[in-house]
Amino acid sequence: MKPEQTTKQNLTDMMPWLLLFRTFSLALDSSKLALGALGILATALGWAILSFVFSFGYESKAPQWSANSYSKAPNPWSAFKTDRERWNLMHLSSGIGGSDSSYEIEDLVENEQELQIAKDANLNKENIFNQIGLLVNSGKMNKETGERLGIYLGQPKPRGLINTMPWFEERGPNPYLLATGQAGVPWNVGRFWDWVITQQCPYLLEPLVKAVRPALLLIHPEASFTQRVYFVGCLAWILVVWSFFGGAISRIVVVQIARNENIGMRGALKFAQQNMVNLISAPLFCPTITLVLLLVSIAFGLLGLIPIFGDIFVSGLFWGVFMGLGLVMALVLVGLVGWPLMVATVSSEGLDSWESFSRGIQYLYSRPWNFIAYNLVTMGYGIVAIFFIGFMASFGVYLAKWSVANTPMAKALNRSPEFLFVYSPTSFGWRELLLQGGKVDGQNLVVDGKVDTKAYQKYLGFDPQNRSEKDSLRWYNFMGAGLVAIWLGAFFLLVVGFGYSYFWVAFTLIFLLLRKDLDNNEIHELHLEEDEETLVAPVLEKAPREEPQPETKSRSLPVVDAPPSKPESPEV
Repeated sequence: MKPEQTTKQNLTDMMPWLLLFRTFSLALDSSKLALGALGILATALGWAILSFVFSFGYESKAPQWSANSYSKAPNPWSAFKTDRERWNLMHLSSGIGGSDSSYEIEDLVENEQELQIAKDANLNKENIFNQIGLLVNSGKMNKETGERLGIYLGQPKPRGLINTMPWFEERGPNPYLLATGQAGVPWNVGRFWDWVITQQCPYLLEPLVKAVRPALLLIHPEASFTQRVYFVGCLAWILVVWSFFGGAISRIVVVQIARNENIGMRGALKFAQQNMVNLISAPLFCPTITLVLLLVSIAFGLLGLIPIFGDIFVSGLFWGVFMGLGLVMALVLVGLVGWPLMVATVSSEGLDSWESFSRGIQYLYSRPWNFIAYNLVTMGYGIVAIFFIGFMASFGVYLAKWSVANTPMAKALNRSPEFLFVYSPTSFGWRELLLQGGKVDGQNLVVDGKVDTKAYQKYLGFDPQNRSEKDSLRWYNFMGAGLVAIWLGAFFLLVVGFGYSYFWVAFTLIFLLLRKDLDNNEIHELHLEEDEETLVAPVLEKAPREEPQPETKSRSLPVVDAPPSKPESPEV
């Protein structure tokens, strides 16, 4: 072993957490990027199918209040608010109302009287705070209701948390525009930490954030039974997809750490396929145990419906049992944070699903401060890493467009290449980046770092009454833009896939460190399947080449005849 490698090894032995700084180099690997991109695509397609199926029966517009429509309900206003909340919940998850849906008075008032008062006041955005102030001061409206109306009325409703394709998810401003000062945020005073916490950290933890979303929607108090089935399906799907692809990425990492070898994408997928049951079922114990405990609570709750007996002998005397079941459910659901540790357990040790589930929960709750400290290190390092990757990818795409734009006579012939990017991803501000410089009838397509909606629609030319005869696109422009969008979409998935690759590499290394802390197992210990020996290949070090041995020259000896044999003596 070389002296410098020995020094690195000694440092890692003394300070094992230094291993976390290999996360970037390990994550920036073509096999892991491809696995990340495939997992992202599989998640989005599965969620889109579930959203399509469970959106049947919902109108594109939110339910409106009508006393006649709800006259048969015991409490008409309460029934209306329940329908309205459930529609909003479905819009939040699957986006059934489209991008034009915004908060209305019906969403923000508490009763029918406040609804009528707000409508009679004819509130307008320009003078809404003064109008609401008069209503509150006169006692006609509750102060909290007035504040909600002032803040949210007319604002777009959040939508599509589950049913949005990866190319169009909101992930913050473009890194190249940020670095060059063209986006403003986060370099404005007081905005840096807001950008880090609300945009960079969620992207860095995106697999976990996406798993938590349906879990939180599942326990929403206004969710219907059908909606809960929908959210359970979405939660199960992302756990299945990322347990499989995350397990494959994690397997590559542990083989690289333990053996300095690479099993490649084919070997990782083969391992994940062979261990699919354990990889998938280990994290599914979290919702399964929660569901079982929920059914137990419901069974006790049915007894609690009996008057007197239920009040005193079930709910009253045994309320501690309900609290205990709730605490266990909380511990199990929070244990989803340790989901990547369960996957890493299977990938490194080949254990069964229950053992992997138990190990993940144990590591999470036995060493919480170590877990938090390791995560803070990888997150701080990861924020820099993903910004660098995002910057380089955006800069490269921008330079490609800039180079073509400098073709002689391109602008004179109205062939500036901005039209090729009308279908480019909106996530990470790529569309704003690539449409810069485009004009329609002298109007910029991008104004103050945002795509101007009216100019963009005019550029596309779909509205006959609002199109430019000179600058609007033709059919062959759209074909070219569609083909470019395929290239950009595939490359964008790899760029986003780096964040997912980093996530699984980081959690795999954290698992190895926690295993060393708790079980005193060496970081380089690895369970290797027999058939994986044929798939591994050197990745960090080449095996020493055997030097040919020098040939030994032998001296030939002279050949001589054997001496003549002695004649036998005659018998007497």
